[in-house]
Amino acid sequence: MSEISREFAEEILQIIEHQQGSNVIDTALALRMIDVAVQLGREDLIDKIISHASKVATDDEERGWVLFEKMKRDESTIDTFVTFAIEQETKHPKLAAAVFHHAALVYLGLEALDDAKIMANRSMRLREQSKDENGISFGLSLLSHIAKQQEDWDTAELFSQRKLNLAQSDADRMEAIQDIAHIKATIGELEMAMEMMQESLEIAEEIGDLDGILVSRWGLADLAEISNQPDEAMVQLSAVMTQMMESNIPVPTPLKERISKLTEVVG
Repeated sequence: MSEISREFAEEILQIIEHQQGSNVIDTALALRMIDVAVQLGREDLIDKIISHASKVATDDEERGWVLFEKMKRDESTIDTFVTFAIEQETKHPKLAAAVFHHAALVYLGLEALDDAKIMANRSMRLREQSKDENGISFGLSLLSHIAKQQEDWDTAELFSQRKLNLAQSDADRMEAIQDIAHIKATIGELEMAMEMMQESLEIAEEIGDLDGILVSRWGLADLAEISNQPDEAMVQLSAVMTQMMESNIPVPTPLKERISKLTEVVG
């Protein structure tokens, strides 16, 4: 919901709920509202959103996107998703890429890593053919994650580095740098990991991304503990807790628990 305000999202959902002036809400916008409805605790509207999206769809591709959402809602089988993606490949490659990506995520959840990799690669090829930059970024993140699950750190870093090279916003750069820093830490390149995590923190601070700040400071705390510096870990975690409290954002329980444990160590 970061791209639209809460007020605008609630207004759109209200229009769909009461069907007053809903003709101005096209299929693409309606489908975007599914995740927003979940975030706002309005899961009761999802069927109505999908119904509206189907009603205003103007071509086969839009109808395909609606069907894809219905399939996810109905928890269709992986084979059903794959068959649907194959049917869409020629005429609607962006839709097919999204469906293959979803199939990869399902396989990933089942820990079928080789199958997940096949689906993710198939999705990526379509996204590259379509020059879908946002889709490519999502695909690179997924491929990097799968490689990490397979403990293929070189490949994971390669995908994350490519994502960094393609980053078009500070937020994208921050996330890619954080990912590479985690990989560097895992393979024991602690100094490089520290530098990159610090760089990601600076970006997060500059753009005011509290989630990004939490990830970066948590990573810096990890590195401090690995280096037997619990006091430095405490500094990092206390800093982000203070920022969250000042912003009236609830402090996550894992953060509180970790600070409590460090307090016992530091004394």
